[in-house]
Amino acid sequence: MELKRRHERRHERRHILYDVWPAEGHLLETIAPWRERLPAIAAAAGATILDQAFHQFQPRGMTGFLLLAESHLSVHTWPEAGLAAIDIFTCGAMDTEAIIAQLRCWLKPERERVTLVERGEVG
Repeated sequence: MELKRRHERRHERRHILYDVWPAEGHLLETIAPWRERLPAIAAAAGATILDQAFHQFQPRGMTGFLLLAESHLSVHTWPEAGLAAIDIFTCGAMDTEAIIAQLRCWLKPERERVTLVERGEVG
């Protein structure tokens, strides 16, 4: 029983690094599509959004951050490289697989890399 509880606690702290090269590079240039989609994707996965911030770089590229009750969701884009680097960190019941699935459906990646990092065990 203790092993199962330790295993469950460990998996509650997942940090997913999602590097994606979308088919439609214009999605990496401005805040607008991310400000609309990212909160909707997070909420649909069970996240509780506490705050959000987005910053437009010139001439193009952006960074966005959702502060979640479960931790955070962030994106940084490099249009010149065709890359969006997305971090999904959760300490709760948020469905991280649903977030990745929705991002895939929206971004239609030509290439992607998903890395799972299990963060420190507590208790």
